[in-house]
Amino acid sequence: MEDFRETNFKKIQQLLDKCVAHEYGMKTNALALKREYLTEAQMNDYIRQEIFNVTENLVSLCQKNRALHNIRFDILMPDFLWESGFFENLSLDERKKYISFQCSSFDMDKYLQSSTCYDEQLPFFSSIVRLVMQTQYLEYLQQSEDASHASVPLDEKSEEQPKEEEKAQPEPTKIVGKSNPFKSVLTTQQIKLLVECINEAHIFTTTITPKILSDFFACKLNGVLKSNNNRLLAYLMMQLSCYNYIAYEWQSVIANNKLVLAKIKDKYLTRSDLSSATDNVKCIYPKGYEIIDKYIKQLQKG
Repeated sequence: MEDFRETNFKKIQQLLDKCVAHEYGMKTNALALKREYLTEAQMNDYIRQEIFNVTENLVSLCQKNRALHNIRFDILMPDFLWESGFFENLSLDERKKYISFQCSSFDMDKYLQSSTCYDEQLPFFSSIVRLVMQTQYLEYLQQSEDASHASVPLDEKSEEQPKEEEKAQPEPTKIVGKSNPFKSVLTTQQIKLLVECINEAHIFTTTITPKILSDFFACKLNGVLKSNNNRLLAYLMMQLSCYNYIAYEWQSVIANNKLVLAKIKDKYLTRSDLSSATDNVKCIYPKGYEIIDKYIKQLQKG
C-alpha cells in the first residue's frame, strides 16, 4: 500500500510541475513583452509593484489555506507532495482522493480552461500550483530588480555618491571568525560522502577530492570547477539546500565567487544560469538524479 501511495503522489507531482511550468512561462513571457513597450524607469517601477503584489498574494494564500501553510517551506523539494508533511495534514477523505486519483485522466486542456476544475478530485491542487508558481516568479522578479540596479551607469552612480577623495576613509575593520558563504553545516564525513556522490554522478568534468569540495564550500578554490551537467549540479545543490545543509542562496554564492565554469563555453555560471537549471529540474528530473537521491538519503541517516 505504501509503494502505491508514493507512486501515485509522484505522478500527481509531475502533473502539478507541468502546470507550474506552463503558468510560470506565461508570467515570464508577459514580463518580457512588457519590456518592449515600457521605458527602463517604467519597467523598474512595474517590477517593484509586481514584487509587492506577488508577495501579498503569497501571504494571502498561505493564511487562508492550512495545506499551503504546511508545505510552503518544502516546495523546493522535487517530490514535496509526498516528502513534506502535506499528506499527513490532509483529512482522511482528502487522502483517499489523492490515492485513488487516476493520473491518466488528467486533461491539460481542461485545466488550462479552468485551473480549479480538478480541485474537487485533488483538494488544493490549483492553490498549490499558484503557490509554487508565484514563489518562482517572485524570485525571477527579484533577480530582474537586482540586475537593473547592477546596470546603472557608472557616471550615474558617481552623481549619487560623493567622490572618493571627498569622503573620509575609515580604518579598515578587522573581521574575526571563519567565513562561511554557503552557511554549510556539512561535517568532514558528510563531505567525503558527497565527494563519492559527485564523482559517481559525474557532475564536474574532473574527479574531485574532499579537499577540493571543502574549498568549494569555503569559496577558496585554488582554481575553478567545470560543470559537466548544470542540471545535475542544480539538483544536488537544491537538495542540500532543502535539507538545510547549505544556504537557500547557493546560486548567488556560486555566481558571485565565480566557482564553476560552463561546460561548453569557458564562462562562469551566473545566477541566471543556475536559476534556469533549477527551474528545469523541478519539472523534469535530470538523468542521474537517482544517484544523488541515494547519497542524500545516506546523508540524512548520519
